[in-house]
Amino acid sequence: MKLKRVFGIGIAMALMAPIGVLSAQAGGAAAATPTCKTQTGTATIKPGLGKTKKDQVITALTALSACTGGGVTKGSGKATIKVKAGDCAGLAKTGQKMPISETITWSNGKTSTLTGTSTTGPKVAQATITLKVTKGLFLNKKASTVVSFAPAKGGGSCTDAAPLKKLTIKGVKPFVVS
Repeated sequence: MKLKRVFGIGIAMALMAPIGVLSAQAGGAAAATPTCKTQTGTATIKPGLGKTKKDQVITALTALSACTGGGVTKGSGKATIKVKAGDCAGLAKTGQKMPISETITWSNGKTSTLTGTSTTGPKVAQATITLKVTKGLFLNKKASTVVSFAPAKGGGSCTDAAPLKKLTIKGVKPFVVS
């Protein structure tokens, strides 16, 4: 009799196990990728934006913090944005699309490599960034954010003689991996 009861309890537990696994997966799915509330950084522009249109390379260094989900709490990113025939007037327009590639090193020591598009806007002095993780942590997930940018102190004055070479960056919307 006791053997039947133990056997019955064992069968009941075995049948319930998949439900526990499915519940854990469903509950964990929401936290499987990070959302970082804070984003700050700087960007260097080479050769520098003036009045004459020139191809530019923007290198941005950003710090992501207040991250929840995905097993990370913060990250540091290095992004490269290529601008064709860029000038200061173009920086002040919305809708300019540029390719971007970025590598983020997360607080757990793992990295994510992302590629996508940086589009000026939705407002002047902002950029909407859409990315896809192509390598590393969060592979094949998408990421997005909106940042604002402004000339950094001593970063240049948008003339050909003193081109704009430095920007400050601040998150307008969280950096979200989904």
